[in-house]
Amino acid sequence: MSLSESLLWSVVRSTLIASIAIWPVAIVVDRIEASQSVCSRRWRLLVAVFPFFMPELLIGFNYRLTATQLSADTSPIAATICTEGLYGLLMFSRCMAVGVALSLLLPFRGSTDESLHSWRLLQNTLAPRTWWRGWLQLKIFGTWQSRLIGWSVMALFAFQEFETAALMQIDRHPISWTVWLFDAHAARLPLEDSLRIIIGPLLCELLMLLPAIFLLWKSPPSLDNNSAVPGTRGARTATLSDSLRFSALLTSGIVLFLLWPLIHNFLPTLQGLMLMGDSTTLGKSLGQILASTGFAFSATLLSMGVAVQICRPVVDSHNSNATRLLWMSLLLPGLLGSLILSLGLLALFQLPLMRSLYDTWLPMLLGQTLAVLPLATAVVLLLMRVADPAALHSAKLLSVSVVPDIRRHAAKIQWRLTTGRWLLGGLVVAHRCFWDVMVASILRPVQLEPVVTRLYNEMHYGRTEALMSLSLLAALTPLAIGGLAYLASGWIMRKVG
Repeated sequence: MSLSESLLWSVVRSTLIASIAIWPVAIVVDRIEASQSVCSRRWRLLVAVFPFFMPELLIGFNYRLTATQLSADTSPIAATICTEGLYGLLMFSRCMAVGVALSLLLPFRGSTDESLHSWRLLQNTLAPRTWWRGWLQLKIFGTWQSRLIGWSVMALFAFQEFETAALMQIDRHPISWTVWLFDAHAARLPLEDSLRIIIGPLLCELLMLLPAIFLLWKSPPSLDNNSAVPGTRGARTATLSDSLRFSALLTSGIVLFLLWPLIHNFLPTLQGLMLMGDSTTLGKSLGQILASTGFAFSATLLSMGVAVQICRPVVDSHNSNATRLLWMSLLLPGLLGSLILSLGLLALFQLPLMRSLYDTWLPMLLGQTLAVLPLATAVVLLLMRVADPAALHSAKLLSVSVVPDIRRHAAKIQWRLTTGRWLLGGLVVAHRCFWDVMVASILRPVQLEPVVTRLYNEMHYGRTEALMSLSLLAALTPLAIGGLAYLASGWIMRKVG
């Protein structure tokens, strides 16, 4: 199949999935905001966005055998439908998680209903063309804004997906332009040809991203009372059918991305862990995992530092449009996807002035930083929005108390409001960075093999207990290190307080 055919197939699939997913997103968001307690709201939000945080590599590996079984002893057309249907279902759940997160993060225009009502009163006094143009503007920059931005990002997210599609390709389905181009690059396609080929996908990505860029440019978010902090905007009254659909949507995501993988792989993974305990390759595997973890944490630190500088002018209404555009342009390389980003950096570091840095740690670190910068910016923006200056000020006042217990309690509150939240946000970004196969495969130095590239290569050859145990070890190690840092920082804060 040619690149044009795979590109067309990817565009149709991504736009179709995003268009279907945008409607259940509204149901899920309404039900989350209708929660009666903060705890319930947080749990619902966590379950809703959970599919986004499951690594595509592990999900593709888990459903590779499922896709094979679905397509066995069937006609080629039936096999294609089964494989594409399963992949589409997985991407639908992921896109819905992205849409929910964006809908709750983007600012809410509280005056939309009042503005539309006032505009309807003017319908008989204005020319029809003028009235409809005004009505459309109110809808686009009001109730439709978050949906249009969500559709744009969800379509882009589905269009860029690589790992799951690469591992589920039974008889070359699901067809994906990312897999086609990555395989061609791995087969030593000249870099000049790869850069020429990415022009088509790049134009498609820019067209998908255009609605979001236009809306954010014309109506930049601000940290005001109408910001989309979960639970602060009005939610419509939910019906029983909405509740049932909400439960079905959340249950499907948990089943697809948690329960079925656990049930399907639990015993083989335990057997692999017992074998790995006696294996001489355990030290090598841990070294690869720790090296990948170090790169992920370093890239997270850099990306969140840049994200803080991006969020300040973006959310500050006193900054000019040029300043906002300058800072927001830093997000574009990451938004265009890891494949285009990696090939661009690969070409950059082969220029005469940069060639001495080509086989070093710098290309991979820079690539990972730029790749997760959009996610880091979203996390930083959310942390800024949920910040409570009044609570933090009260905790600082308590910290000067002469009673030791009160000081320790104040230190705990300050840590939860500041360091604790930022560490959790950083762990989210690092987790995403750790599992990026594309950047690690294309930009890694020759002497380094990140664990994700080893897993990706070995997952094509079969489903073994040792491979599954290595996957589990790779998934848990960064989380364990991040969790220990989280607990240690809290303990130190309380001791100092």
